[in-house]
Formats: sequence, structure tokens, C-alpha cells
Amino acid sequence: MKMVNRTTLLDDCKSYLHRRWNEGFRNASQLYREVQALGYQGSRDGVGRYIRLLKGTTVVPPAPRSASRPRRILKWITIRPELLRLDEALDLKEIHAVCPELEAATGHVRGFADMMTNLRGHELPHWISGVLRDGLPAIRVGAQGLHYDERAVIAGLSLPWGSGQVEGQVTRVILWNPSSQVAPRSLPLRITAGRLGRGPEDSAAVNMGISGFKPSFLIGIEAVRQAHGSRLTTLVGRRLARCALVRFIEDGDWFADCPVVLDFDDLQVEVCHSKLDELSIGWNTIDTAAPIAGLEWSELTPQWSHGDERLEPFVGQELCEVALLEWRPTEHDLAAGTVAVEFAFADGCLRIVNGLDENRIERGAAQPEYIRHRLGR
Repeated sequence: MKMVNRTTLLDDCKSYLHRRWNEGFRNASQLYREVQALGYQGSRDGVGRYIRLLKGTTVVPPAPRSASRPRRILKWITIRPELLRLDEALDLKEIHAVCPELEAATGHVRGFADMMTNLRGHELPHWISGVLRDGLPAIRVGAQGLHYDERAVIAGLSLPWGSGQVEGQVTRVILWNPSSQVAPRSLPLRITAGRLGRGPEDSAAVNMGISGFKPSFLIGIEAVRQAHGSRLTTLVGRRLARCALVRFIEDGDWFADCPVVLDFDDLQVEVCHSKLDELSIGWNTIDTAAPIAGLEWSELTPQWSHGDERLEPFVGQELCEVALLEWRPTEHDLAAGTVAVEFAFADGCLRIVNGLDENRIERGAAQPEYIRHRLGR
């Protein structure tokens, strides 16, 4: 077999194809349909050619994959399936193959998310029955709790109104009354800036220990465009000199609650998403050379990292265009109206989007549910 060191659309599928081959599945058409369902965007002929290469062997070694960490698997389970990258979908499918309990848990989590997003509260009793039938201890406890207050939960999952305004007013009261505030180090969880900081006047609340970080969260395309549209336009023609994001020293995972920093020839833009619809854009405020302090209560240690496989291909390239993307799905979606920032280079597009109360980095073509607002000169 002649090996060619070349990246192809099939690379992320090879581990799955190897496993299926070793299980005795040799039909190229069937295997093509399987990987296509997982997100493969190449041709049927590409799969056929690779299967023909394997026909000279009875057993092929699985393509090496690094072990997935629990926190990463949790993100794969809770994110929308269509937002998973192909390699992530394949990894999760392989994990499900060896752990049926986790596959069942994934189904229940996604079922509840779909029920909540589409306001189908009447399906709650059926969902609770399914959880209790599968006997998954952690989810069963939560399902039993919902059952005790089933009528109220059904109403909450069916009506279009939420308690966001009430929570916002409670937060304002807490900020006005220092005696009711709790020291961050006494909380056994991560605190994101969006929980307490909603404007420049709130910047002293919680800054995640990042030197200079003073988020000013905005909601809606018009608010973001009026506040930052003109300045974002000035980035066009500048070169992306460097990038930075926060990772944990212990496992190298990205701390996606923290801002993504892009330096365009000494003009630094700092993008940070929060909740379902909040976006903060900062300019030349964060010192990525300074250590991150104030999170000693956490079991993990964050630090700035200047390397990321999604961002590095664009370093050194000149920015061709910048745009704001507005999420407008055809069906009811709690995240409707959230705003993403897109940077277009000669070799492709880079987007920083809302990943459900945290940042998410995307490359390539945007999903069709986005409305693109160009920021031209």
C-alpha cells in the first residue's frame, strides 16, 4: 500500500472505517452512507478508493486517537449534534459503542434539550418514563425531582416566557448591595464574567483574574454594530500577528469562558460570549503576558496560550473582511438573535460564536441560519 502524506476529507473518518472493516463490514456503499451521516462531506468515490486499498488485508490497525477527557465528552453530549466537528462525532460514536449507558444518557440529554428549545413540555412525562426505565442513577434522581413538580415544569417548558428579567434584577440588587456579595474563592464552581458584569459600570464585579479584562456585554445586532462596527472595520487590511486564549495547565483544555484575543498589527480585539445572547468586544485592554490570578479556589490552573490549531493557520494573513453574523433559525430557538464575529482571510473564514454560555471557534462556511451583516468601509 503506497502511503501519501496528504490531508483529505476522509482523514477524520479513517479510524471509524478501520473499526468497521475489522468488524467485517466491507461494503463501500454502506460505509459511505454511515460516514456521510456522521458529517463526511466528500464523495462516494473517495470512500470507495480507500476501501479498495484495504482489501489487501484482513485486519487493519485502528488509526491512533488520543483519549478524550470527561469534560470534553460532556461538551459533545450537551452541544447541538449538528455543531459537532466530524472527528468529534466519530469519537463520541466510538465511545457510545463501548458504553451503552453513556449512549442512553446522551439520548436523554438531547431529548430534554430538544423539548426545552421547541417548547414541547407535554412530552415531559414520556421523557421521565424513559429515564426511569433506563435506570441511569444520576439522571434518574433529576427526573424524579421533576416528577414531584411536574405541572410547574411542564408550564416552564411550554410557555414562551422565562425568568431572565427577574434574574437580571436580582443580579443588579446584589451588585448594589456589597453585603450580599459572596467572595469568589468561596464558591465551588467557575464564575464567568457574564454572570455579574453586564456593562462598563459592572467591570469590577468578576473578571476571572484576567489582567485588564473589563467586559461590556451587549445584546442584539444593532447594539453590537453601533458600539463596535466602525472599529471592527479598521481591522481590514491588517495582518493577524498573534492570537491568545486561556488553557488549563493540568490537561491543556481550552477554558472557553474566557475571551479570545486576536492581535492585528498591535490593534488587539478581545471577543467574549456569555449566556445565550450576550457579546463583549474589548480593545487593547487585556495583558496576555500577565499571569491569571484570583482563581486559587479552582482545582485547575488557567494560563494564556498563544497556540491553537484552529487559529494558527490564519496567523500572518491579512484580514480581507469582517462581518457580524446574526443567528436566525426558521424554528423557535432560545438562542435566536445571538451575534457572532466573522473574520475573512484569503484562505478562509474564522468565526467566534456563542457556544451556549461560552465561546466557540468555527472555521469554513457559516451555517445557513446565520444572517450576515458586512461591515464595509
